[in-house]
Amino acid sequence: MRIRILAITSALLLLAAGCGGDSGSADSASDGSGGGLSLRIVEPAGDASVSTPFMVKVESSVALGTTESGKHHIHVWFDDNANDYQVVESDQVEIASGDLAPGEHVIHASLRNANHSAAGAEAEQKVMVTGGGGAPAATSSAEDSGPYGY
Repeated sequence: MRIRILAITSALLLLAAGCGGDSGSADSASDGSGGGLSLRIVEPAGDASVSTPFMVKVESSVALGTTESGKHHIHVWFDDNANDYQVVESDQVEIASGDLAPGEHVIHASLRNANHSAAGAEAEQKVMVTGGGGAPAATSSAEDSGPYGY
């Protein structure tokens, strides 16, 4: 009888330990459902005037790193050009001269899992590009041309 009780107790302890281990080793993608992931653009400030080149700095609730490391990274893009993003594996990226024409732009940042899927945290910030080595402004009317002059 004692052996039976000991065996049942051992089995229950192993089962409980297995369940607890699964929740503690959850992948970062499932962390988003718990509301634990956050991302914020800290620089430049909202509605700031900047000239190129300038730095975009973010603050993430998780460590950032290379995709090969399995850590999260950031996709950064401007305006509605979500398919023209930069992969950022740290908390900052330099926006080079020639990347943006003078005018108002929206910086978008999206926290990504190592496989580039969305992790569930995003941020955006408006900035006014006032000059620098930006791309030439559009020469045709705004109705038939995008902000990049094409």
